Amino acid sequence: MPIPFPFKTVATAIAFSPYAEANLHESARIAKMLDANLVLIHVGSETPQKVEQLVLLVSQADIDKNKVKIEFRDGDAVSSILDSCKENNVDLLIAGAMKKENLLKFYTGSIARNLCRKAECSILLLTDRSVIRNKCKQIIASGSDHDKTEGTVRTANYFGKVLGAEYITIIDEIDPKATGDQADDDAQLAETALKRKELQRKEDERLATLKTQLELDGTLRVSHKCIYGKAGYTIGHYASANRADLLVMNSPDSKLGIMDRVFTHDLEHVLSDLPCCLMIVNQNIKPVA
Repeated sequence: MPIPFPFKTVATAIAFSPYAEANLHESARIAKMLDANLVLIHVGSETPQKVEQLVLLVSQADIDKNKVKIEFRDGDAVSSILDSCKENNVDLLIAGAMKKENLLKFYTGSIARNLCRKAECSILLLTDRSVIRNKCKQIIASGSDHDKTEGTVRTANYFGKVLGAEYITIIDEIDPKATGDQADDDAQLAETALKRKELQRKEDERLATLKTQLELDGTLRVSHKCIYGKAGYTIGHYASANRADLLVMNSPDSKLGIMDRVFTHDLEHVLSDLPCCLMIVNQNIKPVA
């Protein structure tokens, strides 16, 4: 099965905000660890003053200056960033994000969240940005029963090794309705319990197969767990409760729109209240030339 890594080109949007220095340092560190080229995208007019500021910021970051490209784009922020990613064959887009946004921003969509909904490459949302590196120790990866999951979990493992993480936990969210969420008597209760036990056995076997694949790749310490609950909400809560440093999930099967935010599900649950840094693995893999 083809995989969406290694990441050869990384990009980040750079604005002249209080977070600019931290965002650049984080992106530069990640690009260096991946041995990737780095594209800095500024949406706005190009001026000598801006060029000077960006060159200064790059000179202060720990990265080969020959592997950095600075681009200036005019127009809508989201469209400009995505156009640049497409033209530069970006594999991983890095963006800063707030852990929780107010109701207005949730419905209108912040730049980071709109990028998540529309990007054709993988995207990494950084909730904790710093000039000094914050070590990544624990990674949570979605182990849902989906064709994309193997590539996503292997990407999480690869990225974790690059970041020097210690362990990865594969989480499968099981819909309680899959085994019947109502029981009117003891017989139905026993039948539901039996169905749940059999379903969990099958899911444990599937996750064990994923674990075996990671061991072939050369894995971090890995464990797997089945949890019952609403997809997206449950894994986000688990990541928060267990103080994960990075949550890795499949990209959505289709472009998300306003109705997906009204009728919240899966990825939208996580985007509305980020438990930690989030990587969305997009598997629109480019053909090898």
